[in-house]
Amino acid sequence: MADGMSEVEYNPYAKNEKKRLAIIIPYLPPSDGAPTFPPYFDLFAMSAAGSAADIDYLIFHCFIPPSLLPNPDTLPSNVKLIDLNGQDSEGEHECGMAKLFTRVTDQRQTDNLMQTPLPRLISRLSKQIVNVPYILVEYKPAFGHIFADYLKEYSHWGYSDLDVVFGDMSRWIDEDEWNDYDIVTWGFGDQDKLYLRGQFTFHRNDPHINQIWRHCKYLSEMDIRYAHPDTLKFESAEGCYSQAVITKKDIKVKWAVKAFTDVGEDSPVYAQGVYFSLGSPPSLTSSKSYNPKSVLYTAATVDSGHQLLSLPYDWFEDKSKYPKYSEGHLPIQRYVGERTKVQTYRTLYENGDKKSADIKCMYWAPKTYQMDICTVDGDVESDEVVVLEKGALYKQKFVERKKLFPEGIKSFPFFHFQEWKRIYRTTELLPSHNIRHTNTMPGLIITKEGTLPLFSIASVSGWKFRNGAPWSSSLSSTWMSADTGSTLTRPTSNKFCLDSSPKGYPKAATVCTVSASWPQPGVDYASTSLDESTSLIILRSPAELSKTKTTVRGRKTDIKSMAWWDEKLIDANIDVTLTLTLQISSKHMKEKSIVRHLLALADTNIYMWGSRQPSVLLIHVDSSNEEEPHLLSQTIQTIKDTFGPNDTSSSPAHLRNSLVAILDSYEPTVSRKGLLNMATFAAPTRWIVSGLELERGLVLSKEASVYAMREARTYADMHGHVLVIPQFASTQDDTRDGKDMNKFPKNRLIFSSVGADLIPSIRSKQTMVSDLSKYDCGKCAKEDPDDEVDDATEHNRRRLTDVQSSFAGKNVEQLLEDLWFDLSVADVYGTPGGFDGEARTSLDTMAKVHDRIEVSLVSLLDMKSQHLEYLRYFDKSPILMTDRLGPKKEMMTLDLAPEVEDLRGKACFNLLRLAQLAALGYKITVLPGALAASYPSTREALCPESIHESSPLQCDCELDSEGTIKEILIDEVKRPAKVAVLMEELDSELLHLQ
Repeated sequence: MADGMSEVEYNPYAKNEKKRLAIIIPYLPPSDGAPTFPPYFDLFAMSAAGSAADIDYLIFHCFIPPSLLPNPDTLPSNVKLIDLNGQDSEGEHECGMAKLFTRVTDQRQTDNLMQTPLPRLISRLSKQIVNVPYILVEYKPAFGHIFADYLKEYSHWGYSDLDVVFGDMSRWIDEDEWNDYDIVTWGFGDQDKLYLRGQFTFHRNDPHINQIWRHCKYLSEMDIRYAHPDTLKFESAEGCYSQAVITKKDIKVKWAVKAFTDVGEDSPVYAQGVYFSLGSPPSLTSSKSYNPKSVLYTAATVDSGHQLLSLPYDWFEDKSKYPKYSEGHLPIQRYVGERTKVQTYRTLYENGDKKSADIKCMYWAPKTYQMDICTVDGDVESDEVVVLEKGALYKQKFVERKKLFPEGIKSFPFFHFQEWKRIYRTTELLPSHNIRHTNTMPGLIITKEGTLPLFSIASVSGWKFRNGAPWSSSLSSTWMSADTGSTLTRPTSNKFCLDSSPKGYPKAATVCTVSASWPQPGVDYASTSLDESTSLIILRSPAELSKTKTTVRGRKTDIKSMAWWDEKLIDANIDVTLTLTLQISSKHMKEKSIVRHLLALADTNIYMWGSRQPSVLLIHVDSSNEEEPHLLSQTIQTIKDTFGPNDTSSSPAHLRNSLVAILDSYEPTVSRKGLLNMATFAAPTRWIVSGLELERGLVLSKEASVYAMREARTYADMHGHVLVIPQFASTQDDTRDGKDMNKFPKNRLIFSSVGADLIPSIRSKQTMVSDLSKYDCGKCAKEDPDDEVDDATEHNRRRLTDVQSSFAGKNVEQLLEDLWFDLSVADVYGTPGGFDGEARTSLDTMAKVHDRIEVSLVSLLDMKSQHLEYLRYFDKSPILMTDRLGPKKEMMTLDLAPEVEDLRGKACFNLLRLAQLAALGYKITVLPGALAASYPSTREALCPESIHESSPLQCDCELDSEGTIKEILIDEVKRPAKVAVLMEELDSELLHLQ
């Protein structure tokens, strides 16, 4: 192959030392959002771990406070966060990134040519990158110069983006790319445009190569641009820099075709998703040199998706079938045919074709550069590699070697999800967060709707760990590392979105504006004075691990940065955690009695739950009332007086197993679903009860925790159950003799509630009703002020009691309540049907009712108008006792089906999560003997005249875009539906194999 591209050539620049690449990614949070990394950051980071043998990812960031940074303990070792936060001479927050970037003017500084003084240039650039972070990409060509101090130990440097999932990079980077080329860029088959791709381009770390960018005056003379800040225009680095490289005569450059993207809805990734496999897990005897895998693949065509089902997740480790994949020195792509020259429009122009000066093949780059970048139309095909050698461009066809990949499968080194990233929300991607720290999942399937578990046929028939060990309740808490929730000793590191707003484009896109997290061990919260959207104070916890000082929005405060659970008090497998949330608005703060009564309701539920069982109470307080700051401090002190201090010798016994935290923000109210997620993910046990609305005056029945723990024991070795606790509005208070009240803690306001023994009487006398809205303190506001709809009609529309299922004319709520009454009465009397002996609890009857309930719930996701209305306007928050273990071993409940935080509002798809769980194959039933109810005394305590006569409540979804709400719902329906289809297909495949 005399004229061809040799696969390994001698390079005089090559050195013998180990090659290592630093990928540089600077990041600033959006100016209109919460100061966090994007929702897909963990997906990026977990995939980057697969290239730890050869690549480090240096993430330079500013303005993200420590509380919202990823936990360093959960990040791969080759993903390195570098904080460039600082302060200017006046003590104002400043990003050190701006100062670094002005290094591109170093020559003009030396020559005393600066038209904008350096301090002013830094200031202007700092303001610009804060307001428009995207302009950071302008500087990519100069990263080797800008970040030179960080690159001394690397043979190569490059740039990429966070909206990328990396595969087996070590396998895809060829020896000639390490040794023979000065610059390598990977494209998507569009190399007829010879620009250096911003998604992945890397350079040999050499002083000569690192200065090519100086050809671009928008960089080297940036002081001239910034002398007139009002006329600044964005400059794509892919234009000028690509031209500068192409016109060099003394470097070698390669444009390879290796990348994959989500652009184009005819791509197989829209139908099949992208499979992200981790390969075999490390064994206990694995050497320290073990490197984790990341292998990306999908169906080669839309119609070959069936190949994915029967393919083992670790197919690339099978040397008998795919021997060449393991030969790391062998390039995946093989050159074929002869090498021929490539013409650009510059060539035509120099040969007299003056019309070539008008060519424009890239809309994002100025016309000035395009004659050099654009190849002559039809000259370069998508299966041709292009190289630059001695100032000349050449092309040559390539093919993938045989016996590398399974038939019908396409693999690639990275996947750029440039379209999907626009709509991704954190809760859609939770399965990716903990994937490197568990042995339950072999990988993920990345889809437009989020990440799904990658199932393996070997485990379809049972819940087993990735190393083959079967699940057993005797395995202590090994399973707890499988999801992103908390354990007895480790808080969840997730970030929770408490408020969001529509982006406008695309329709499903939202931006999180308020974010919060639980404190992490080992994080220095005192090292920054950055403004935060929230602050968190842990008032009390079963175990106090450390104390520190932190800065919250400029306020120095003594708080507990890490205080968590006491392992001696909790059995993580059979205990059940009660999670409660409470929102105290500035309107509540003006009425001391309301604050006191709200806290008393929280205290009452913890008391009813009992000191034996753990509980979480997360209280959000509104700190937006700057005119009356004393109200906030007064309210926080009241909370502290009720639930603190964290001294068991002076605290009521029922609080000894409680985690109580105050979260304050400048928002009057935040997403209740966001708070629910945050509280639920703090639970240390396998079983969690969540959803109870304290603001409605609800109190759990006396023996609720006893019944909950009984069911937890019953289902100890049966996973994937969800038990519904019904909720009612009682028409009368508990009027018994008051003996129970004498047992209440002294000097504490505890409300009374009924026990299971009264359930038969409640059913026969109908002293409780399921319609809570009838007794709500405030009424819902009408959508249109001119709407003449009367209250009764409005009420019926909201409750949608006319929406019935096809089963005996009852909706799903009625089916659940009937089942609960039947089982509870049987439980109280010990016989089916109670006194009359009517057998409504036979196994056959119960099985039919369960089927009806699950079908009714799943049918709510069919997007039919009647079901959609019921799903949207159901105005109760379901109280669920949920198993963190799903129906199959790869299904972690918290990660796979969290509350949708963006759907905030009193009546905004409250039933969605329960319907999703039913679609995912969870067994939906009820918790016999346990209930929650509001009473006249609890409702009156929360509804003084001033509140009752205040402005109407906003009950509908509060996300101000019907289009966004619809698109979010579609994604939330599709994701569990895809999982359900995968499970069904895998079950069929298993039967076929048998």
